[in-house]
Amino acid sequence: MSLFLPACVRRVFLAVATLAVGGVLSGAAQTDPVTFHEQVAPVLFRHCSPCHRPGQSAPFSLLSFADAQKHARDLADVTARRFMPPWLPAAGHGEFLGERRLTEAEIAVFARWFAAGAPEGDAAKAPPAPVFPTEWQLGRPDLVIRMPAAYTVPAGGRDVYRHFILPLTITNRRWVRAWEFRPNSRAVHHAFLRLDRSGEARRHDGQDAEPGFPGMDTPNSVESPNGHFASWQPGAVPRQNPPGLPWALDPGTDVVMQMHLQPLGKPESLQSELGFYFTDEPPTNQPVKLSLINYDVDLAPGATNAVYRDELTLPADADLLGLLPHTHYLGRRVEGLAILPDGAEKSLLLIPDWDFNWQGDYTFRQPVFLPAGTRLVMRVTFDNSTANPRNPANPPVRVQFGLNTTDEMAELWLQLLPRTTNGLAAFNRTNLERTVRDVRSFNQQRLRINPKDAAAMVNLGKAALSQGQRAEARTQFLRAVETQPELDEAHYFLGLIHRMENNPAAAAREFTRTLELNPGHVRAHGNLGLMHLEYNRPERAAEHFAKAVALDPTDAIAHGMLGTIRLQQGQWAEAERLLARAAELDPADAEVRKKLEAARQRLKAGP
Repeated sequence: MSLFLPACVRRVFLAVATLAVGGVLSGAAQTDPVTFHEQVAPVLFRHCSPCHRPGQSAPFSLLSFADAQKHARDLADVTARRFMPPWLPAAGHGEFLGERRLTEAEIAVFARWFAAGAPEGDAAKAPPAPVFPTEWQLGRPDLVIRMPAAYTVPAGGRDVYRHFILPLTITNRRWVRAWEFRPNSRAVHHAFLRLDRSGEARRHDGQDAEPGFPGMDTPNSVESPNGHFASWQPGAVPRQNPPGLPWALDPGTDVVMQMHLQPLGKPESLQSELGFYFTDEPPTNQPVKLSLINYDVDLAPGATNAVYRDELTLPADADLLGLLPHTHYLGRRVEGLAILPDGAEKSLLLIPDWDFNWQGDYTFRQPVFLPAGTRLVMRVTFDNSTANPRNPANPPVRVQFGLNTTDEMAELWLQLLPRTTNGLAAFNRTNLERTVRDVRSFNQQRLRINPKDAAAMVNLGKAALSQGQRAEARTQFLRAVETQPELDEAHYFLGLIHRMENNPAAAAREFTRTLELNPGHVRAHGNLGLMHLEYNRPERAAEHFAKAVALDPTDAIAHGMLGTIRLQQGQWAEAERLLARAAELDPADAEVRKKLEAARQRLKAGP
């Protein structure tokens, strides 16, 4: 439980504190004495101490009588208003792991204690002080990674949104069963774990001298672990995946932590670390993530009770494992609803008073079975008036969809576990269709905000290409090149269009230009390698495949093609190594397995 209040909330708190406490006290029984050691400490130790102790995210400790007495009024007020502990979902609308919710009796304890003058009571009756791990909560991790260099959070000013790279040092694929994030600074308000296999995050990181790169806009290649949510908030326990659902960490991957940082009044050094716990058992099931998103958010100044919704129909039976809602400062109410095939309605999530500062994801205590044909509905209600204490603009201004916190979003992400293999395939098809829809809507909005956003043009071109709309794709890629000639992705996809149209000279020019702009572009190396093979230039092809392998150790095609070349050249040991890796990366590739067997037979035969 944290009493760290954003500035806009502090103003409201000061205005209503006396009224809120007085209202609680008027209805509280005053017969039984309430003291710190006998009644208050047990509640603090159970619900508040994970954050309110030295070295944690809260700004002060609540482990002793002296600490708590100074904040007696605050404790009575914020618990009465259920502002603390920070837990957004309403009771009765889904049961989630890690709920931070006080009972009415526990809330009354703080009110009565404050009303009595916050007495200490008999120290001999105090409960044992809580004992916390001095290091990692699950024991020593199998792997610890950390930010290579510290970042200084400024003393004041606006909140900071920044991505930091934590390089991996593994040589083989590992399966993550649990992970723990240690921010090592109270400035971290929340964080999201992302993975990048493309090197794109490193390119962004190199654009200024400070560690990391700014913004809420994560590069497209930087994604959550496949099918999983991965977030951290103050007080969070280590994230443990359900049995059978570990996720993969591959060599050559960068872990990227997207952090929301809050200035603390003095410069703060930040050097966070992550601990991973591995299992040797690969996943037996594969969860999927689907999104309910509305990109049409457009809020006039003073607008209240503006509702934006989205829905989808499940293509197959599945268990709902968790939810991740997201909106910004003007969001006031978030609802998730399942309408079953028989018409019955089931509330999955209700957040009656959204607070951007305490966002997170929620895992159900027990998976919620949803049959095929269930309609999942999201409703987000916005308030762009002065009655919204979290409105960043006074007077209110028009707010539309956008990436900045002063823009708005309406999202509800769902983690589902299909019950069959065919069901997984059906969900993947649905996900692809909705992803294309979302990419189009999202990037059209980006172009509305900035008509010269070349990256958005590339994304629209990719969406069109995925649907076989080659002419529209070409138009978008050409627009991007004209708008931003140094954008490597635009040249790369123009090269793909030329390859599809059997124009190898033009394709080679675009791929070469891509590598001039970005020598680490793995797919451009791979395509040039394939083109050289088509023209019987194996050594030139091998150069590009070797670079692709070095840049991306998970590129199955590059390993397989380079292994094939070495097999043809009689380099049996090298061929065997490369083809074995290709078979490991893509076990379904029968041609690779055939060549691997040939390489091994040659090795057995000797020189």
